[in-house]
Amino acid sequence: VRSLCVFGLPEPVIGERLAVLGDAFQGVRLGLRSVFPEVQVKLYGRAQSQEALEKNLDEAANRVCSIIGDYVFSSNGFSMEAVVGNLLRAQNATLAVSESCTGGLISHLLTEVAGSSDYFLFSGVTYSNEAKMKVLGVSRKTLDRFGAVSEQTAMEMARGARRISGADYAVSTTGIAGPDGGSPEKPVGTVCIGFAGPKEVVAWRYCLDFADRTRNKQVFAMKALDQLRRSLSRLLET
Repeated sequence: VRSLCVFGLPEPVIGERLAVLGDAFQGVRLGLRSVFPEVQVKLYGRAQSQEALEKNLDEAANRVCSIIGDYVFSSNGFSMEAVVGNLLRAQNATLAVSESCTGGLISHLLTEVAGSSDYFLFSGVTYSNEAKMKVLGVSRKTLDRFGAVSEQTAMEMARGARRISGADYAVSTTGIAGPDGGSPEKPVGTVCIGFAGPKEVVAWRYCLDFADRTRNKQVFAMKALDQLRRSLSRLLET
């Protein structure tokens, strides 16, 4: 069995896209398994030799990746946090994290990986506006003008975490996990993710409401790690 891990596409969409494969690969059967917030594409293989089995699984995995694209974050069953750790190691780089709505979950996931002390330097859970200002240096003007849940605040959080830790990169989250606190402009499920590196500071806003506070926090954390993965992969290629 080989597992390809996917994040960012719902299971029915993945199933629909992979339906074109049918029985394209001899001795390989495809299955889907949802492990929130990711989906695993399972490749079940059988062959007369280990060499033939590996060849069949490799061909099937490559075809799945070509169809699903960069939503596949691991083709060997590695977790998102392990993939991020490997990307940081590949660049000999370090990371800091500043969290609000995720309450330390990103930092917990990253430090579940053995050897994460090689690259993980700092975590700050700055839940209140006062903590964002006093610890990370987020400006009062930014909070008053754009609010705590904004791309501008997320960028300042990431920039501050990078500055005070001395890390090469930093990622931040600020959002509304619910069940209360939303508004028409910023409904429950809104999350802003910041990324700071030596050459850029950027942020993204998403609405990922899963109608449950715990699930919202889980998907916020996974989305932040995925944005970090994509950013590090892009920088590694340049």
